[in-house]
Amino acid sequence: MPLPTVHNLLHPLPSALAAEQFDSLINSANVRLERIMSQGQITPAGEWYDQAENEWVILLQGAARIAYADGTEIALQVGDSVLLPAHCRHRVSWTQPDDITIWLAMFFPA
Repeated sequence: MPLPTVHNLLHPLPSALAAEQFDSLINSANVRLERIMSQGQITPAGEWYDQAENEWVILLQGAARIAYADGTEIALQVGDSVLLPAHCRHRVSWTQPDDITIWLAMFFPA
């Protein structure tokens, strides 16, 4: 059996992002883990995430805000995490424009 490979979620990073980047880290029957990188990107106005699975996110670098369909908004700093239950309508309303924001997102059945 080969030895496990070490991966660093913070290095290397692109110098700039023209579009949000999604990297699949784990994809199994019960869990999906993604590294998401943003740099000023937001969910387009009027669009909402409304997924059939739970999503837990933690911010590893940068800053962001998530807006909910009821009009509330939360700010996330490095180390902050939030559980977004299945069908919780939400959108990314702001990400830091001058540096890359790195999210770790875990998706799992409701």
